[in-house]
Amino acid sequence: MKYLLTLIFLSCIVFLHGQPSFQILFPTPGKNEVGGRIIEDNEGNYLACGSGMNDTEFLLQGMIWKISTTGDTLSKVITFGDSRSVIGYITPIENGNYKAIGWICSDINESYKLMVLELNANLDIICKKEIELPGIQTISNFRMEKHLESYYLFLGDYGLGSNPPNLNDPYFVKLNSNFDTVCTRRYSINGNQQCHQMLFSPDGSQLWLLSEAYFPELVTGCLVQLVIYDTLFNFEGVKTINRIDMMGLSKAKWITDSTFLLAYNNRKYRLTQEEIAITETDSAFLFTDYTLIGAPDTIDYIGFGYTLDFNSSDSIHYVGTKNMIPDFWPRQPSWIRVGMLNRQLEPVYERFYGGDANYRAYSILSTRDGGAFVSATRYDHNQHNNYNDVFFMKLNNQGLVTMSSHPDLCPLLPAVVYPNPAKEMLFVDLSWDKANCSINDMTGRELKQVSLNNGKNSINVANLPPGIYFIVLKGRQNEVFTQKIIIQQ
Repeated sequence: MKYLLTLIFLSCIVFLHGQPSFQILFPTPGKNEVGGRIIEDNEGNYLACGSGMNDTEFLLQGMIWKISTTGDTLSKVITFGDSRSVIGYITPIENGNYKAIGWICSDINESYKLMVLELNANLDIICKKEIELPGIQTISNFRMEKHLESYYLFLGDYGLGSNPPNLNDPYFVKLNSNFDTVCTRRYSINGNQQCHQMLFSPDGSQLWLLSEAYFPELVTGCLVQLVIYDTLFNFEGVKTINRIDMMGLSKAKWITDSTFLLAYNNRKYRLTQEEIAITETDSAFLFTDYTLIGAPDTIDYIGFGYTLDFNSSDSIHYVGTKNMIPDFWPRQPSWIRVGMLNRQLEPVYERFYGGDANYRAYSILSTRDGGAFVSATRYDHNQHNNYNDVFFMKLNNQGLVTMSSHPDLCPLLPAVVYPNPAKEMLFVDLSWDKANCSINDMTGRELKQVSLNNGKNSINVANLPPGIYFIVLKGRQNEVFTQKIIIQQ
């Protein structure tokens, strides 16, 4: 009996501390790549799909990345002559292969078709099927979800033929379990709809789209709406979400039979201050309490793809970008902000990765071992000529990367200190529980000392003369973090 208990104890230690964790960068000089949706297959491999574009030929090509539990990588570019293509969805199927769904079009006649691929374990194409999309002009938005035994697609139909021109009309496709077309539906809504999340009503009879939209049924336009269709894409109604703090990119996932978690960009006052808000609500959107993740004087964005995920309702993973720069090719650094909340939406941990380049977080996946898998892009203005590299992280159940072949890439930071240079106020986002903070001059002389707590902290530096200083943080377990800062007038 004692021997058996020892084995169980050792197994628990391996589970908690022996989880695979790593970072993977795909450097592709001259090719701008984005990997969005991520999945975990039955063998424990992680797959992501997206697209890449060469900066000289401007040919958009679908891409798929596959990463094993040990960090072995495989990536494939899906090419079909001079046609453009994007992969937006991938899923394992019963025979051990994968189905990948996206779109393809010819640069010659701009004829858009839905593309269904079957791939083997090496991501080689076994078979390919194209589905006509009559009347579509330019696909600008691709969302796909499985519900029961069917697959539902929202495509943003963007072009001169939309009403008004150059806005998104919704275009729907429904596929059965064999990926054959069940029905399609195109709307000309005299407005605009950009879908950010698909949900299905609790009884399964309706398709709910969290959108940035405008419908003529409304007197005025609004930023966020819940647009309702039935499962054959007949329009049933639209609900305006009258919250001035919601700034779009809304993401949601059911957590009970009647409530879902909602994540969105929160902004109340200034353009330079946005935070991540996470709350639990139902279709009435009558919530008052929410968890704010962010800090003053920065833009903190939720992930562009899938911001929230959980296998257990007491371990809710989220991802976002700290210091989001509203520029295509920013020269300032940013950080991948990843964390976990409990069932009460209280923080369990928060980690900051990055600062060595500009990162933009896309999606997070809660993995079966209790950890998480993150997809992002990385742009380094010192090395890149206007293109992004795709970046992935596998985190253990504490949000840590313990086995990395790139120790200097996307480092884990216990705190993010900003702005730098600073004038009157210095802000510190701390991932440790507590820390003693000192600000020293170039000779090492301590000029200021404060105590910091987990989360947002502010330090008044208005009385320090302009110059170069060092901020030194000391944790409760003798951890030390030092960063150079500049104080300006």
